[in-house]
Amino acid sequence: MKKFWFLLCCLIILPAQAFQDCVITTDGKLSDISIEQNDIIDVYPLFTVMNEKNTLFVHPLKEGKTRLCVLKNNKNIVMFNVEVKPDETIISEAEGFEILSIDPPPEAEGDIFELDPPPEIKSEGM
Repeated sequence: MKKFWFLLCCLIILPAQAFQDCVITTDGKLSDISIEQNDIIDVYPLFTVMNEKNTLFVHPLKEGKTRLCVLKNNKNIVMFNVEVKPDETIISEAEGFEILSIDPPPEAEGDIFELDPPPEIKSEGM
């Protein structure tokens, strides 16, 4: 039983990594995704109703540097350098592509956010 509590305490105090996910988008069709080191990032294509296939989600798995290669419009090979840091993901720019971060970490740990009060339930007299 002591081992269980010790293991539980160790898991609770482990530091958490707040990696930053990114979106890569363009106006052409993206295909043939290739990642140099699959243990650093995962890349997921977004399939829309119109089947545009022009958006990729980049999900970091651990810190490090790697490269991502895609085929645009079945003719242009585009390569991105990706660096994953504990608090940000840096993807090199390429012409005709827009890179957006979707998971920005908080500015400071001590920030206090003000939430709206919950809605009031008005009940009519019975």
